[in-house]
Amino acid sequence: MQDATTRTDGSPAPGPVRGPDTVDDDTVRAALGRYLTRTSGHRTEITHFSRKSSGFSWITFGFEARSASGADRMLILRVGPPNGLFAPYSVQPQVHALQSLAGTGVPVPALVAFEQGGAEIGHPFFICEHIEGAVPAPWAASMLADGHKRAIALQFLSILGKLHRIDARATPLATRPDKSDERAEVGAVAAWRASLARPTARYYPLLDWGGKWLQDNCPLPPRRTIVHGDYRIGNFIERDGTIVAILDWELTHVGDPHEDLAWALMPTFNARSRKLYGVIERAEVIDLYQRASGITVSARSLAFYEAFALYQAAAIQMCAVRAFEVDRFNDMRMAVMASQMPSIIRAFERALEAAA
Repeated sequence: MQDATTRTDGSPAPGPVRGPDTVDDDTVRAALGRYLTRTSGHRTEITHFSRKSSGFSWITFGFEARSASGADRMLILRVGPPNGLFAPYSVQPQVHALQSLAGTGVPVPALVAFEQGGAEIGHPFFICEHIEGAVPAPWAASMLADGHKRAIALQFLSILGKLHRIDARATPLATRPDKSDERAEVGAVAAWRASLARPTARYYPLLDWGGKWLQDNCPLPPRRTIVHGDYRIGNFIERDGTIVAILDWELTHVGDPHEDLAWALMPTFNARSRKLYGVIERAEVIDLYQRASGITVSARSLAFYEAFALYQAAAIQMCAVRAFEVDRFNDMRMAVMASQMPSIIRAFERALEAAA
């Protein structure tokens, strides 16, 4: 029998615990001022600088850049911490997504600057425009009127359709060589398998076996599209009943569009409802999406990606637990994520049976 620290790929037992490695807000603020002064050629003062509480991965700051040139701007800074959920961080997926989608009809913040090497700040970061509006919490859907939620959900599906109509081959996201023996959608499954195979204190046999089954049985996509990777209620800004920006493009890749649809349908992101935003039935969601995207949804592929969504959710939980327990990322929300694993694994088992 396999013990709790041995994986099917032979990965080693957990290593020693590292000390805390944090991002200091005052240090970031001072470094940001130096960076913008250098790159703009004008002395820039950082005011109204504050850390945003939302999000589990990149650390987000809002600020005003006051320049000697007289051009004051409200901006957003996102920093990849060295001990965060998906460390080590790369700015490329988000930068490529924002560059690719500007002017396409998919609403995204305008990219201002980015540095993979960290420049003065010392950690990977990017800066984008600040967009006024509210970010809806998925669990607070019951507080909103059904008519409002339906209007937002219809826009949500329309934007997803626009995203999946874009020719990914003509964008910066298409950086991977087009080789006949490589499938990007299989690569997405393999990446999460590798994440779960990292040395952590917890091992789940069903995830080990299920991940291999997913990789071996990944269906061919109807076409390869830009996949957001975390397209859900709560990852957009709305203002006056309109979605004005889709957020959090760090998991963006080229793959099967069923992946985004399956993720959006997860009850976790719909206040535990099987209806999108608690108001649109599954059959109508599929019909609306097909019309918006021009893609015929495969029941088999959707079932596969619903299983994959739960597998991915389990992998993210384990990333969070590792970030808190091993890398000492100071966010108490991550500390409780291990308690959610039993329910995720039970749901994953049922989803695998439906997909097989």
